[in-house]
Amino acid sequence: MASARPVKALVVGAGIGGLTCAIALRRMGIDVEVHERATELSDVGSGLSVMSNAVTALACLGIDLGLEKRGQAVESFTVMDRRGRRIRDLPFKEVCDKVGAPSFCLSRADLQEALLAEAGDCPIRLGATAVDFETHDAGVTVRFTDGSTANGDLLIGADGFNSAVRRHLVGSEVPRESGYLFRLGIVPFEHPSVTTGSVRHYWGSGQRFGLIDIGQGRCYWWAAMSTPADPADRDRVKDAVKQAYAGWADEVRAVIEATPQEDILTVPTRDRAFLERWGDGPVTLLGDAAHPMLVTLGQGAAMAMEDAVVLARTLAEPATGKDLVEALHVYESRRRDRTRAMVAASRRMSDLTQGAHRRGRLLRNTYFRLMPRPVLASQTAWALTYPDGPAAEPSSVRRELSPLERLYWIADQTSPLNVIARARVHGHLPPLLHRRALDILQVRHPLLRVAITDDGTGEHPAFTPLDGQQIPLRHVDVPPDVPEPDSQWQHEINDRELRESVDWRTGPLLRAVVITARRAGVEGGEGIHDLVLTASHTIADGKTCLSLLREWIELAAQLDHGTLPQAAPRRVLPATDDLLPRRHRGVAGIAGLEAMMLRDQRAARRHPLQRIVPSRQVPFEQRRTRMVHRLLTADQLDLLAQTAKRHGTTVHGALAASMVTAVARDTGTEASAHFSIGSPVDFRSDLEPAVAHDEVGTFVATVPSLIRYEPGQPLWPMARAISQDLVRRRRRQDHLATISLPRWAGPRSLADSASFMRFMDEEGPINLCLSNVGRYEFPVHVGAWRVSDAQFITGVSVMGAIVATATTSHGQLAWNFSHVEDLIPAQRAERIADGSVRTVLSALTE
Repeated sequence: MASARPVKALVVGAGIGGLTCAIALRRMGIDVEVHERATELSDVGSGLSVMSNAVTALACLGIDLGLEKRGQAVESFTVMDRRGRRIRDLPFKEVCDKVGAPSFCLSRADLQEALLAEAGDCPIRLGATAVDFETHDAGVTVRFTDGSTANGDLLIGADGFNSAVRRHLVGSEVPRESGYLFRLGIVPFEHPSVTTGSVRHYWGSGQRFGLIDIGQGRCYWWAAMSTPADPADRDRVKDAVKQAYAGWADEVRAVIEATPQEDILTVPTRDRAFLERWGDGPVTLLGDAAHPMLVTLGQGAAMAMEDAVVLARTLAEPATGKDLVEALHVYESRRRDRTRAMVAASRRMSDLTQGAHRRGRLLRNTYFRLMPRPVLASQTAWALTYPDGPAAEPSSVRRELSPLERLYWIADQTSPLNVIARARVHGHLPPLLHRRALDILQVRHPLLRVAITDDGTGEHPAFTPLDGQQIPLRHVDVPPDVPEPDSQWQHEINDRELRESVDWRTGPLLRAVVITARRAGVEGGEGIHDLVLTASHTIADGKTCLSLLREWIELAAQLDHGTLPQAAPRRVLPATDDLLPRRHRGVAGIAGLEAMMLRDQRAARRHPLQRIVPSRQVPFEQRRTRMVHRLLTADQLDLLAQTAKRHGTTVHGALAASMVTAVARDTGTEASAHFSIGSPVDFRSDLEPAVAHDEVGTFVATVPSLIRYEPGQPLWPMARAISQDLVRRRRRQDHLATISLPRWAGPRSLADSASFMRFMDEEGPINLCLSNVGRYEFPVHVGAWRVSDAQFITGVSVMGAIVATATTSHGQLAWNFSHVEDLIPAQRAERIADGSVRTVLSALTE
């Protein structure tokens, strides 16, 4: 430690988390006292897992508990139905080998014995029930029920699910019940199906069973049973379990029969709402006291051990150890994303596997049977990989791209698919601020610290963490003699940012440009600065880019003011597909997609679509996007909003209808015809849990609206039809159903993408699109600067001809028309853009 005297830590709780914490802190030279409410550390008859990630974490501090002698390393992991028929062999051992550490299953008593032996002469006071504590300048004082006290520099609550320390910090809480309880037992057991190191899970309807070899001829079993309204008496528990599992696999019934009545434990299974803050001042929490989770993933002990190691290492770092309170904040920030994700994943897996209804059971079993093995391995590796303390945030983003992300990645390799945000800053903006602010931005968002790796087949691209690779930053100074310096940003976007893919191999998946035009006669950075962020569509949509741009500017303003912004990393989100509501996942998601596609196909047969006809064909690999910028002024925007409301529609409906009209007129459509225009729908709020507007990822799905164009007719009926169709589609959640398309119909790799891309290009429902983020709250003043002209632009790549983006901010509407160069020549794109603007403005007098 960096302090002048040894630091003394008080640990409340002598369970797995508390003992591991004491061992880890003593390894770092910190004095420890452990206080435990139990009057003896008795043996208990349940089993548990110490997963690979925990083994690795302990090894970082040189801690070896000798688990290979006390328990059994996992050699196989099989999921079966209630009768013992195989559903899936999981690649568990394969992943353990890959991460470089085994996973062990053993009895809780054996693990406790190992921890006590390692703790050595660490003082452990039994029968010490903490009731409250008080913080002061000298540290913290804990009071116990017997009237005694203990003083230390910091307090760590490791006192489990019913933590007294947590209760003192946050007050009383209502647990989140799982709806089922566990019966547990350990018994000497032999059976032909139970091989060395085997883990076997059996899934029924509203019931599960686990049978695990823990070494030395013993098996640990658990039974997850729906919580009964009338619990069985203690002396009838075994009969209740036997009755519940009658008709199950032979080995399940045999192990229950072999277990004495008195050796069967009954425990509830529950968690709590996740705490974003675990402590106050010199007090923090650890393990189940901080983040209790359901046992579905078997990671409870491992998370407590990871917590202990990260806490000890953080307190020992010179940069944090001088300030204990700050060190505890850093510890919490390093653990928050990982533990939050583990709590959520345990709850999701519990909901999925406990399935009480026949339909849910069939969906669950089919889902696991059909899930690609690399996806299973990737998900398992995420859990079994220890994030290594200070480097936890990038390591926790190691996963395969979801099918949606993979589709964007494939499209980008064919032709650049970038998303771009731009805003103008007026004032003195020193160049050094850009770099410093970008670095903090990168630390905050885990997906800004990844590249994409490919195994050579193109079938399993994956996010992989970067080590110190900064976001590329380019500066462009506009010479005073350049005509129209205010439009230089358009040239940069057209000539560089839309044409060049973000380098996914080296990462990061975001780059930045600052375009500065100096005011005549003014020295330094005074002038106008166009700030541009370009992101790969695999990690960003328009709102994501705008949010990052706003945050970049705000960080620079804080630095300019002399304030050091907080750089705590945000949570790591799973793939979008894993956050969808249950009805849009797996087999159920496919059913929703098929129903939507059937409706659209019927409509298309009744009303054949008129498409944008290319001026000439351009091979996919030669396609590049260009942009035509148009603008509606504040007065025009206000009038448009008022007129649209009067006609019972929306601004989006009016803009989309005007684009259909402009395209129809450009193609010389003289008779009634049907066009399709796509509208990307933001679904952040539909996810479970919902995603905040400032979290990084791509959270839009495009739905097509089939619209009838009548030459010479007013704009407003068509605008209403578009708005009403979007309302219907949102109500049916068509936008969520489309997320299943890449998984089940999209290309599996770049090599087999040609036919899919060709179909979408020639027959797909969308080659005209309007992406409208609506009114985006972008500040007018940030620090000493004035900000204006916030907007976003998107590349088209290979699945469309014209994609317009609309951003309403700073009192105006930026309307940018992206088009595939030569497929839609510049003059034609400008004609369509001008026609769209002219059409919507003309309609304002109707």
